Amino acid sequence: MIHDQNLPHNKIFRFLFLYFFYGCNWNCDFCILKKYRFDIHWSINQKNLEIKFLDLNDVINILFKNDIREVFLGGGEPTLDNSLPFLLKILKDKKIKINTLTNGELLTKEIVDLSDRIAFSIKSVNDEIHKKIVHRSNKKSLENLEKLYNEKFTFETVYLKELGCKNVYEIAQFLDSIKNNLSLRVDPLIPVNEKFQRPDINDVDNCIKYVSKNSTVKIYRIIGSGKNAKVLYP
Repeated sequence: MIHDQNLPHNKIFRFLFLYFFYGCNWNCDFCILKKYRFDIHWSINQKNLEIKFLDLNDVINILFKNDIREVFLGGGEPTLDNSLPFLLKILKDKKIKINTLTNGELLTKEIVDLSDRIAFSIKSVNDEIHKKIVHRSNKKSLENLEKLYNEKFTFETVYLKELGCKNVYEIAQFLDSIKNNLSLRVDPLIPVNEKFQRPDINDVDNCIKYVSKNSTVKIYRIIGSGKNAKVLYP
């Protein structure tokens, strides 16, 4: 179900990352997991890192033994796991803060209700573009967003050089149609193949300025890398 990246929990903040690796209902051409097994901001040798399969009891024991106070569920796509609602209920009962990263296609009201934060990933609001880069329609995902949205939702996307700022701005416009002042994180693409190139960071920053000026969306990107990255995943 869940994989242990064999790293200890953070002893200061008491948070834990749970990665759902081997399963996603999307097939993004630029998915970072095609190159990195875990979070790219970790300055460790990920290639030689052992993966340990965990069942629910293993996860629960780790959480309680280490007094975990916050978890981040990512991957992969957590909502593919049938045991996710059961795990969320246990975390909720123990008053552990839950952050769920999802593409939203299989998102349910139960998962939203049990999570403290939903980090909703949007690759494009243009369905034809979405089919080309993800090989799947975005209609169900966006329908779920409009149906299930509440104040728990934050949003993220990937800046693709080949699509430019227009794609990001269209996402911002869509978010503005739902509610003003929503949060959108933009991750500059990290190439995993030859299909998409790394964008110029100045183009990304200029796009952030443009979107900030022409929409109400609170848009930002991660600054730094490795242990210096100013980010708390996702």
